[in-house]
Amino acid sequence: MCVIILVLVMRGYGADPSANPGVASLADVIRGLKASALDATALRQLGGTSGFKEYHGNPVLKLGEKGQWDAGALGSMTVLKVGDFYHMYYQAWGDKGTGRLDYYSLQIGHAVSPDGLHWAKDPANPVLSPEPGSNWDADGVWDPFVIYEDGKFKLWYGGGDTDHCDWAFAVSADGSHFVKKSRVSHLGNVEDDRVVHDAAKSHYYMYYWDRRRAPLGLMRAESPNETDFDFGHAVPIKIEGEKYAGAYKFSHVFLDDGTWYMYYRNFGPSHCADGAIRFATSTDGLHWTSRNKNLLKGHDGEVLKVADRLFIIYYGPQGYFDRRGCDIRVAVYTGDLKDLQSK
Repeated sequence: MCVIILVLVMRGYGADPSANPGVASLADVIRGLKASALDATALRQLGGTSGFKEYHGNPVLKLGEKGQWDAGALGSMTVLKVGDFYHMYYQAWGDKGTGRLDYYSLQIGHAVSPDGLHWAKDPANPVLSPEPGSNWDADGVWDPFVIYEDGKFKLWYGGGDTDHCDWAFAVSADGSHFVKKSRVSHLGNVEDDRVVHDAAKSHYYMYYWDRRRAPLGLMRAESPNETDFDFGHAVPIKIEGEKYAGAYKFSHVFLDDGTWYMYYRNFGPSHCADGAIRFATSTDGLHWTSRNKNLLKGHDGEVLKVADRLFIIYYGPQGYFDRRGCDIRVAVYTGDLKDLQSK
């Protein structure tokens, strides 16, 4: 459940309220956040210089109130920056009131921030919901991954449950109102998708977990566009330095200045109760080497480049993977990613 570095220009976000009332409401939310926004200098002061330093104001995104659609748990976040604003997409559960998560209530939400630390939820939430009567995604939508290009927010997401889980694609002009375009797989038993667009090669790469192939379940499929992934020729991914293949789940992958980075999480008998976010690097996106197995306590590490030598990681707290009460937190690092390798 991947990361991409984007600093794109979309000035005047929500500048035409009459065209879309939902955007006008979101614009009001953004204006209310600006007073608390921190600039890059202030963010650097919050960062650790030897590793990611947890933000004192955590969590940055909390559960909804009792009875709301996101009152159970939050997770699988993806974060990007478009113009002056940060956008977070995440999955959320409802709460049956029994202390257990309602997996069939999974929907996708959206939050905005002026600085990557102070967030507010989109009034249009949830921005993507299950399709009533659908033969595949009626049991929930989850694992969002979003990039912004061609003037659109492009969303890949999972739908369905267990052996009916598959991937689909949706788009939005404003980041709040998505139109489902197509189902892009017929695999079943998949999770944890992340997509990298290598513009230089005009190819999209989807990293995902195939439960049928466990413990070597991490796969990469290619496509010349957003939807035609060749899952029949998907390649299994291994990480040199990891003894247990199942250790590298929840992969968040991005490409930066010719180097591929993967942030992932060990998944063992404890079901992530006591593991840590790890990271690996690659020169081709296929052959990976583990660099640090104890980067940060927690799960679903999503890294965003804010400025030169300034990074934010979004994550779920340790011991809360797929558990009631999971929220979204932040840690900040000032330095180069290559220096985060274990000494």
